Amino acid sequence: MTDDSSASPPVVSDLTRPDVIANPYPTYAALREHPPQFGLRDYPPGTVPGQDEPHPAWVFLKYADVAAVAWDHESFSSRDPMQEASDAPTLMLVNHDRPRHTELRGIAQQAFTRRRVEDRVAPWVQRTVAQMLSEHDAGETDFMQTFAPDLPAKLMCFLFGTPEADYTLLRRWANAFMVSSEFTLEERNQCNMEIAGYYQNAVEERYRDIERGAHTPDDLMSAFIKAEHEGHSLSRDEVVLFCITLVVAGAETTGYLLGNLVSTLASEPEFFPQLKEDRSLVGAFVEECLRRDGPPQRLFRVATRDVAVGGAQVKEGDWAAIFYASANRDPSVFEDPDRLILNRPNINKHLTFGHGIHFCMGAGIARLEAITMINGILDKFSAVEPGSAPMVRQTGGLLNYGLERCPVRFVS
Repeated sequence: MTDDSSASPPVVSDLTRPDVIANPYPTYAALREHPPQFGLRDYPPGTVPGQDEPHPAWVFLKYADVAAVAWDHESFSSRDPMQEASDAPTLMLVNHDRPRHTELRGIAQQAFTRRRVEDRVAPWVQRTVAQMLSEHDAGETDFMQTFAPDLPAKLMCFLFGTPEADYTLLRRWANAFMVSSEFTLEERNQCNMEIAGYYQNAVEERYRDIERGAHTPDDLMSAFIKAEHEGHSLSRDEVVLFCITLVVAGAETTGYLLGNLVSTLASEPEFFPQLKEDRSLVGAFVEECLRRDGPPQRLFRVATRDVAVGGAQVKEGDWAAIFYASANRDPSVFEDPDRLILNRPNINKHLTFGHGIHFCMGAGIARLEAITMINGILDKFSAVEPGSAPMVRQTGGLLNYGLERCPVRFVS
């Protein structure tokens, strides 16, 4: 019997190690056994490692603590002083507090109408998934190179009425903005400049078309330009920022989600025949994967007053990192949390899409992409198996849990 009493307790600085970014869950579990720690230094979206200086933050990993901070928008601001001080565009809604957040969400809800999703987005996703899968024959492929990041990037082009051929640009820009994968300081700055310039030009062109009475598509860009909420509308700069916000979140995070889903089908083969036989389980499979393997790991908040959370005495001005992914595997809430359990009784408690006033408005679209993709694979193939090379997780940043390489073999 070994004596582990001399082993060093886990520390939050471990969370930024590449091996932990690739598989953070054992470290989350170890840290949850201890009181919240202060001192994590990591980067919000859009900021540039090596150029911007991160603030030390409290780390909250238990479900109760994460949910409490996320819900208490009065005590914890979503404004990001580090991002505001950087050259990065400020994210709309994500980095706003009430009352402006209420105005912006009201405007965004007019753009994300049920009619737009059901009548325009859903048929487009069905057609595009079918077309993309028609290019995949039985055999081996790297799903992270041939499908997963492409579908959401193409959807972003469709949603905002920009050329579909630009989807590869959107993929790169979102990857750099979300501090994932390996980029140099210069590459990240260049990507931030390019995405801002791209949407500034696109929005200006759309305003000119509207002002001269030209026909304009019924897409999100037009909707954001025309929408009002209680007498408030968006400025041109805010329309640009909304485009950037939805693109970097929708293209990056959903791409990782699609890769994680296919990885699970390959590595846990018991699920494919169950889903193929009973398609009513596909939604449950996606939801449980969102809980166990959801890409979003954490967000930052800034305390607006002194407040106690989970035994930590958080002072006004302190930063707090809330780890949704750790909360989703907290055994005090989810029994056997590392196992994928279809129709888990309390699956609606997972926090992958957030909690409180900042619940993700794109959650329905992400689910639509995932469910449509899974059904398309089930329609065409009889199994998904691991490929000849190992799967490789991204280690560039802590924001998302996802694959850099996903070699799988489709069986006809």
